[in-house]
Amino acid sequence: SEQLFQSPSQRESKFVSHPWWDNGNGWKNILNNLRLIIQPFTLFNLIYPWLTVFPIPQLALGFFKLQSIIYSLTSSIFISLIHPDFYFSSA
Repeated sequence: SEQLFQSPSQRESKFVSHPWWDNGNGWKNILNNLRLIIQPFTLFNLIYPWLTVFPIPQLALGFFKLQSIIYSLTSSIFISLIHPDFYFSSA
């Protein structure tokens, strides 16, 4: 979809538009923003057992769509972390 073809600044502006996004530069601000990014994944895993008892296909599809959008916006971050320059050794 159109989210895949956006520049990094456009992707970032999508996240910043979240009402709870924290624009600070400290580690607590970054941690808060990371929490916001992973929320759809964790919340779906919490509600999934109920969706097996009371199937609501539209709700599950909505979560999957939200998760795929967030993944497409963040995948470049995680792909860059597997670059050899980011490997760490304590030896």
